[in-house]
Amino acid sequence: MKLHQLRDFVAVASTGSLRAAARRLGLTQPSLSKSIQQLEKELGSALFERHARGAVLSFAGRAFLPRAETVLNELQRAASELQHLGGAGGHVNMAVSAAAALTALPEALTEFRRRYPDAAVRVVSGTFAVMFSELRAGALDFSIGPRPAVSLSEEFCVEQLFTNTRAVVCRAGHPLRHARSLGELTEAQWLVPGAMGLAAAEHDQVFLGLGLPVPRSVVQCEYPTALLSLLARTDMLAIVPRQYADARPFDSFLVEIPIGETLPGAEIVLIAKAAMPLTPAAEHMLTLLRRHIEYHVTAHRGGTQP
Repeated sequence: MKLHQLRDFVAVASTGSLRAAARRLGLTQPSLSKSIQQLEKELGSALFERHARGAVLSFAGRAFLPRAETVLNELQRAASELQHLGGAGGHVNMAVSAAAALTALPEALTEFRRRYPDAAVRVVSGTFAVMFSELRAGALDFSIGPRPAVSLSEEFCVEQLFTNTRAVVCRAGHPLRHARSLGELTEAQWLVPGAMGLAAAEHDQVFLGLGLPVPRSVVQCEYPTALLSLLARTDMLAIVPRQYADARPFDSFLVEIPIGETLPGAEIVLIAKAAMPLTPAAEHMLTLLRRHIEYHVTAHRGGTQP
């Protein structure tokens, strides 16, 4: 089994056709087809089902793809680490949810750039649906976000960083902005942030758990830009991670409603592959994120704004 065969297989899997993969790799279609056939012969299984419209992964191909991606990503990480030892910039690929992105990430990235001004940095959403497949394949160095609802295997290390809280937010000047309890807000119009905050069932449970009626006017909104636009320009309310209420980018148009109830949030955890050591650049980025997360959590508990 040769590395170029794994590369060719992943390219066809991601593009869905031999023609598109050959174009991406700068190869002829016959040579790419031969490479895939040799790999299939060595593995003893057909990796694709060929159709007129392209190539679709077979059952064996779907099982083999994560392994192939992991091998290629590990080689890329090894090359990046060696480049760093030789004075080059390195790479960092990370998943970060709102809890860290709205607080610790700006300061951490600013400090990171002082040591690694030429490093390639990639940031994706820290939600489980977005980050898991890339983390498993080794395309991400680590993820910081809500604890997944499903248990992860021993393939991953999971470390709790802190337990988040939630806040009720509205636009500046909202007629209900001075409410002191959630009970005063049950007749309001609500946005449910879904993957960005809490699911519809959790939203209902917040009210039911306090013996309150569930709001009747509810809009499910899982798109961050739409959520912020609706909050800023309508009388809708939302229960969001506290960082939305505290973050400087939003304090000009979002206001926290000072209700007396405490609204628990998700556990924020660090997830990384157990057998995959971080590159020096990724290790430094994680160290900075830990430091600034701890600072923001401590500052909030002390009643001060960072």
